[in-house]
Amino acid sequence: MYRKTLLTLSLALGLAAACAAQTLTVDHGPYLQDVGPRSATFVFHTSRRALALVDVRPAGTDSVRTYAQSAYGLKAADTTFFAVRAAALRPGTAYEYRIRAKEIAGFQPYKVTFGDSTSTAWTPFRTADPRRQGGSLFVVSDMHSRPDRLEKLLRLCDYATCTDFVYAGDMMNYMERGGEEPFATFIDKSVELFASSKPFIYVRGNHETRGDLARTLPAYFPSRSGRLYGMRRLGDIALVYLDSGEDKADTHPVYAGLTDFDAYRSEQARWLRRVVRSKAFREARYRIVVCHFPLVMDGRSREEGTWAGWQDAIDKFLPVLRGQGVDLLVSGHTHHFAHYPAGSSEADFPVLVQGSHCAARIDCTDGRLRYRVADVSGKTLIDTTAVCR
Repeated sequence: MYRKTLLTLSLALGLAAACAAQTLTVDHGPYLQDVGPRSATFVFHTSRRALALVDVRPAGTDSVRTYAQSAYGLKAADTTFFAVRAAALRPGTAYEYRIRAKEIAGFQPYKVTFGDSTSTAWTPFRTADPRRQGGSLFVVSDMHSRPDRLEKLLRLCDYATCTDFVYAGDMMNYMERGGEEPFATFIDKSVELFASSKPFIYVRGNHETRGDLARTLPAYFPSRSGRLYGMRRLGDIALVYLDSGEDKADTHPVYAGLTDFDAYRSEQARWLRRVVRSKAFREARYRIVVCHFPLVMDGRSREEGTWAGWQDAIDKFLPVLRGQGVDLLVSGHTHHFAHYPAGSSEADFPVLVQGSHCAARIDCTDGRLRYRVADVSGKTLIDTTAVCR
């Protein structure tokens, strides 16, 4: 499965470019994923099939350790897509990394021929600090393959001062061969601005479940758990992110019998029950949940009666989260900004819904949570502060 996934990605995303390129380059990335106190993953794509290594050193030193992606005793090679994990790092520490790659020009059982080599500049990053207090989160959704809009919203929310970034789904329209893919739609822009030094968390939307390459999506966002949902402790912030799946019933004809999201959401609900009882969640000063579907359905959508998948997410996730001291749920999907204060819906916590033309900045400071939403014109749609438990 591991080899097949890499082969599919290489063929779909890199083969044409690799054949046309005159020299070996890192043509997409690197971007950081799943950065913890003691580890980090570097994801990137090369213009030709290669062997790639990542050098990591504490900032300002010459003490270099080299890492490779490997599985079952074999290093990833003769491919163009890489996800290299560095381990044995120190918490809350400034590091630098670079990529070194060698083209594989020939690959025979007893003879490997190397071609061009390339090396990137040293790039800074920092491991997670469990003792960090507060932070500033940027959350956006529903960009639907508009990287220029993403950039504008990042700048309006002063992204350079944000500590954490969350993409709450539907950043693209589909995952398909010969069509859209994550690099051009939003990852390249993220790398240009911040993602080589600061990671983003990706929360899948329903549009990313569609298309003949949808099953390769998890490879772009590798994690130690192997899941597309989870919980991260960002210092004293507990960030829970849920994968709400498709918005219609699994039996809807458009899915051709290829989806199984009811069972998948049930799996997450069982996991979520354990999470809200965990020490990591209970002891967090701030508790934020991100889910592509709002766990509130407006009257018009309910009247339409076609959103069985969305309703299933509400029925399975909301009862688990109620009464758990959640400070804020941030969602997208509807393409319309909405704000439901605590107690104004079935949720006992505030629900903030992203429009397709908006982004949120959430500042957690001194036990208070301030969230502000700006639209692409620069207009502030909401700016409110709440005291956390």
